Formats: sequence, C-alpha cells, structure tokens
Amino acid sequence: MKKVLIIFDTTYGNTEQLAKEIASGIEDSGESECAVLNQKDAKDVDYTQYDGVLFGGPVHAFRASRGIRDATNRACKAGLDGKLVAAFDTYLAKRHEHKGTQGIEKILRKKASGARLFSEGLSALVDTDKGPLNADEPGKAHEFGQRFAAELGS
Repeated sequence: MKKVLIIFDTTYGNTEQLAKEIASGIEDSGESECAVLNQKDAKDVDYTQYDGVLFGGPVHAFRASRGIRDATNRACKAGLDGKLVAAFDTYLAKRHEHKGTQGIEKILRKKASGARLFSEGLSALVDTDKGPLNADEPGKAHEFGQRFAAELGS
C-alpha cells in the first residue's frame, strides 16, 4: 500500500475541501492511503514514510500563499527524493489560475530535484472571495487524485 501526504494552507476552507477531494480520489485506487494535514501542523513531518506528497494553497497576490510556500520549502529541506510530488491551488479570478501551482512547482523543481513532479498541477475556481468552490471543481479534484494514484502505482 502506497502512502500519500497532502499538505494544504487555507483561508476560508476551500483549499481544505479541495485537498480532501483529491485524497478521496487517491484512496479510490485501493492501492494508496492518504493523510491530509494543514500546513500549520506539518512542521515535524517524517517524509520518509510517504511515497507521494502534494502541496496546495490559495492564491494570494498572484502567487501561492506564504503558508504553503513555507511548508513546501521545509519539505524540500527534509528530503523529497524519489517521491512523486504535485501542486494544487484555489483561485478567484481567471488571471490567477495556476499562479499558486506554478510557484509551488518552481520551488519543487529548484529545491527537490530528486523528486518526480506530477504533470501540471490542479487549479480550482472559487465562486466568491470566501467560496464556495465552483460546482465543477470537486469532481476535477477527485479525478486529479485518481490520476496521481495511477502515476504513483506505475
């Protein structure tokens, strides 16, 4: 059984909801189990016990939130070599789409070169500044999790 960790930052709960949908998709494979953890509680994570790690947060000022950037940097220092890694974000305006994932992926490429980066990250629309997630996004997140699990198993 593969083990996956999803670390998220959230302001209004939308990115947490997205993380849980991704986790559900990963676990649907039947070959992976998934833990979901707020970045505030991820300071002393033992990354050696995980085969895959995902990082996600809301877009703030055209980039990933500070909390998830800090968590990603800490994880890179702890070591992500050989792990499948991915990024996801939530955004409000079309011009913000993928801004968070791009920033997280840049950190991972630069500081975790021994990790395998999973495709383009997931960027999910929220309908208002406090949410909720757009109705199409939970299904996309679930499918993203399924694709991540399939890649992890290959």
